Amino acid sequence: MTTIIDLTHALWDDAAGHAAVPAPALRSTLLVVDQDPAMTEYHVLNHMRTHIDGTHIDAPAHKSRDGSTLDDVPLERLVADAVTIDVSDLRPGPISRATLEPRAAGVRAGDWVFFHSGNGRNYGTPDYWTNWSFPDADAAAMLIERGITGVGFDGPSCEPVDTASFDLHRVWLGAGRLILENLANLDELPQRTPVVVAPMKVRDAHGGPSRVFAFVPDAPWAAK
Repeated sequence: MTTIIDLTHALWDDAAGHAAVPAPALRSTLLVVDQDPAMTEYHVLNHMRTHIDGTHIDAPAHKSRDGSTLDDVPLERLVADAVTIDVSDLRPGPISRATLEPRAAGVRAGDWVFFHSGNGRNYGTPDYWTNWSFPDADAAAMLIERGITGVGFDGPSCEPVDTASFDLHRVWLGAGRLILENLANLDELPQRTPVVVAPMKVRDAHGGPSRVFAFVPDAPWAAK
């Protein structure tokens, strides 16, 4: 038996987000069939249009001119094992290679690596934007060397949201790795479990909203 864990934050009208980013607007259209709304329009506006509040993915093309767009990403990279590293005991902010390396002992080539910092409980509050942890450039290089497919965070970015340089985005995306931001329920995952990352397939997209979920075997020994 397997439990399916939803790792996705929902989107809704006026969803709480960063003050600098307009919230999505979701509304019924005028197309009505048998007195019922037959379609819904999704209006999303922000700095990249595809990078919005809620759970979403960054493709390498987001910060790398030579990077692949979302429609180029093989499905084998989107359906893979995820290793969840508990960093909730650390202070929010960058994680050094010395701190991360022993915690990443079980990471293999092709894995997603998720960082559980406990910040999911802050989603929708001002604290959410400053209270998660992420690898620094040297720690990121260590995971890239291991051949991971991408990283995921229970925070809004792979680096502080007030960055002007996006250096850590360029480290990950420049190496062809994927980034998942605003993940939910990471505290419910075992150390290793299969996950599905399902973004919309939009031609030439640099990223987009994603439904992310994990398959967790009910028998504890089965996840080892």
